[in-house]
Amino acid sequence: MTKFILLLLLSSSYVFASHSEDAQKYLDELRDITTRLERLDTASQKFVGLPYGQGGPLGEGEDGRYDRDPLYRFDTYDCTTFVETMVSLARSFDLSTFEQEMNDIRYENGEVGYLTRNHFTDLAWIPNNVRNGLLSEINNLVLPVNQQKTAEALINLPGWLKSLKITDIKAPLITDAERLTLLEELHAEAQHYSPVVAKLPYIAIATVLARPSILTKIPHGAIVNFVRPNWDLTEVAGTHQNISHQGFLFWKGKKLYLRHASTSGSVREDLFIDYLKKFANHATLKGIHLMKMN
Repeated sequence: MTKFILLLLLSSSYVFASHSEDAQKYLDELRDITTRLERLDTASQKFVGLPYGQGGPLGEGEDGRYDRDPLYRFDTYDCTTFVETMVSLARSFDLSTFEQEMNDIRYENGEVGYLTRNHFTDLAWIPNNVRNGLLSEINNLVLPVNQQKTAEALINLPGWLKSLKITDIKAPLITDAERLTLLEELHAEAQHYSPVVAKLPYIAIATVLARPSILTKIPHGAIVNFVRPNWDLTEVAGTHQNISHQGFLFWKGKKLYLRHASTSGSVREDLFIDYLKKFANHATLKGIHLMKMN
């Protein structure tokens, strides 16, 4: 048994080392590209076709308490980790900078921890990354403020923490009893939080479909957040929220494409206007919120 555990530990160390080697490889491939937007476009194209990462492919690394998935990886993505990783590659020229960028974009004040992770896009990910200077909101480049709408949701942080399940504890080499103890710890953290209202301006999909020419105002490499105002996820996540998906928008000639890690199964590209048409008169998905990398 001791030999088996040692083998698993060595295997885990190798996996984390391989991620840093992969990061260095991609940074080397981008070395001669100096502009951040071109780096963002080039880097994100490399991963089209990779599988979608179910259940959140990233965590707090081998030293994490509740989620020991790697701090970064390059073999699978969900929509948010795809955006985070590509922005970090675009903004970095060496491994240490890349690793710090990943921490800065994923965690409040760059402090790695499950409870400091930007779990909610509307409540934490957007405002924290605007505050730290990594990203800027750019809805106003596309549509005047008085023509935008506002999504509002009560983010029930205690409800979310209490909704976490044993499968959310991602820590190898621990017993079921230890896993349950960690889950109970997270549930107990709920007492330190209160529900918080999150508000987010958005451009209605109906407006875009009625006036598709406004898409020409979206800059190359923009980040798009898909808005579902007051989306009810109480049965699965213990709370409402406003955003369900993220991706990048890139121009190819006169056509605007969405490049994203899609729940359909992979990182892919879709003609953006066609993608939006699927959600005309949708019951919950109502708009888009736009940002850019600084």
